[in-house]
Amino acid sequence: MSIPLQLSTTRIGAAAALVTVVGEIDLATAGELGDHLVAALHEAGPDVVLDLSQVTFMDSTGLKVLLAAHRRAQLAGGHLALAGAGRSVLKVLTITGLDQTFLLAETVDGAIESVRSAPAPQAAAD
Repeated sequence: MSIPLQLSTTRIGAAAALVTVVGEIDLATAGELGDHLVAALHEAGPDVVLDLSQVTFMDSTGLKVLLAAHRRAQLAGGHLALAGAGRSVLKVLTITGLDQTFLLAETVDGAIESVRSAPAPQAAAD
């Protein structure tokens, strides 16, 4: 039985948001997460920290949502950092090589520091 998705957003600083995710990120819930992340980017600023410490499962549709949010954050001049990813989520990120794409941190505080200290994203090559 899947765990229902729960999402909450907290503003951190002048131009960042902390999005906390509880449950499973899969085909049934990925759209809701995507909509929530877009809203967080628009409302709080270009930097988003995604707390995944309570995510029990993530499939390829979840990865697609994270990549889209990462791209939106970059286009806005910010970053998407992932905090507290558990073993199952880290495994998916590592197998796909996306552990090299995202800013990863063990804790929310570490992820916040990552987005604050990261260099500005490079402009996309068109």
